[in-house]
Amino acid sequence: MRRAILLFSLLLAVTFAASKFSVGILITGEIGGNAIYELVQKGALEMASEEIEIKIVEGGYNQSKWEQMLISLAALGRYDLLMTFTEGMPASVNKVAKMFPNQKFALLDGIIENPLPNTYSVAFKDDEMTFLAGIFAGLITSSSLPGANEEKVVGLIAGDTYPAMTNVMRPSFENGVKAVDPSIRVFFGVVGSWSDPSRGSELAAKQFDAGADVILSIAGGSGIGVIEEASVRGKYVITVDSNMIALNPSVILGSFLKHIDVLVKNTIADAKAGTLPFGTSKRVGIAEGMIDYTHDDPNFVSNVPEDIRAQLAEWFEKIKAEGLPKINNE
Repeated sequence: MRRAILLFSLLLAVTFAASKFSVGILITGEIGGNAIYELVQKGALEMASEEIEIKIVEGGYNQSKWEQMLISLAALGRYDLLMTFTEGMPASVNKVAKMFPNQKFALLDGIIENPLPNTYSVAFKDDEMTFLAGIFAGLITSSSLPGANEEKVVGLIAGDTYPAMTNVMRPSFENGVKAVDPSIRVFFGVVGSWSDPSRGSELAAKQFDAGADVILSIAGGSGIGVIEEASVRGKYVITVDSNMIALNPSVILGSFLKHIDVLVKNTIADAKAGTLPFGTSKRVGIAEGMIDYTHDDPNFVSNVPEDIRAQLAEWFEKIKAEGLPKINNE
């Protein structure tokens, strides 16, 4: 009798385990030191439960390995949903989705232009985020803040070059700056790595030497060097993805946010419920509550003058209601 009860319990446990909704997550990079992937991990682990199983795999920074890793995860046949990220992965997701038509795929922070029936993708409106950051940078360099000099010069430092940076983020940042004052100059630098703070510091030093008083850092771990250089010089940094103000409140005046943790949670919940619209793609931004900034952070409130905060809030609400304005740069 005891053996029968034990056997039944084991069978029940196996059946329960098998009934779990299983999500495999391929991180295209590393979690530690990467604000966006730390948020991904946070959102995913908050969804882990007796009903949902989460498996996170870090792909590292060798992009040539990401597609094969996605193939390997799909070949296991154990995941109800495979999730991965970035604008560098649409072609790979499409390729692997064709190889495994019964496997469901979700691409976040990237867009699949011609989605297959087993793929879903959702990208952020990065142009809204960087335009707003450009507004902020333009207001800072035009202000009487202690670290702002008389020259109207701002900077942008990227971890690497990629289509979203070249075609969307950089021009949108420049448009935001020019919306404040067309005479403001904008410097641009590329680290060539997402994990080289020393090189980030070198590039920041060059931009500060050339007159910049505030730099937008979209450089991952390399951005630590940008923050350190700004701290030494009494200058300013703007960050993206998550709230980094606490790292150095006197230097990081504001952060522009992607709520990718919420997006991860919503995607997993909808996939489990069977309501995720596979075969479609979309973009989300301010109006959808997925792009924001640190308007209620106590350091932001105390360190940023009220007039700048008010103007930034006006722009935020304007974009939320009307979308981005058309800027004539001629």
